[in-house]
Amino acid sequence: MKKLSDQWELINEARRLVPVDLHHLASNLGVRLRAAFLHPKISGMIERLGENEFTITVNHSDAHTRQRFTIAHELGHYMLHRHLIGDGLDDDRAYRSTQVGKYHNTSIGPSEETEANRFAANLLMPQSLVDAEWQARNDVSDMADYFGVSAHAMSIRLGVPYDS
Repeated sequence: MKKLSDQWELINEARRLVPVDLHHLASNLGVRLRAAFLHPKISGMIERLGENEFTITVNHSDAHTRQRFTIAHELGHYMLHRHLIGDGLDDDRAYRSTQVGKYHNTSIGPSEETEANRFAANLLMPQSLVDAEWQARNDVSDMADYFGVSAHAMSIRLGVPYDS
């Protein structure tokens, strides 16, 4: 396993390219990724398979942009809350720990989920790059496509109303 400082450097490097290559980043961090048909209320989960061995699973039924945000969110738990993951953690559609899935982890609460969401937004949509592109594009859908996120996520990041 790489030192924590090396892992943060990998994250900073990944944020320089748009869209962020999450599969490459996870691989470099030593985290396995997979897609599976999970319960419809589950977006993803992170499991500890060994002392330093983790797997992130995303719901195969979710849209590609949703899967990307889920991976980034679970990487947030990996980087910020590794000591709280225990055997694993399921996140529901609102990215909250849930009883519906395989794991019910009571060590991860609303503040940790908020931190993981912020981590995901900062990873996928670095504010400096978003600001620069917004000046050039000024279109939420175009921005969302460029960064590989949903229009809803981009609207939140930009602080503009979401038109569904």
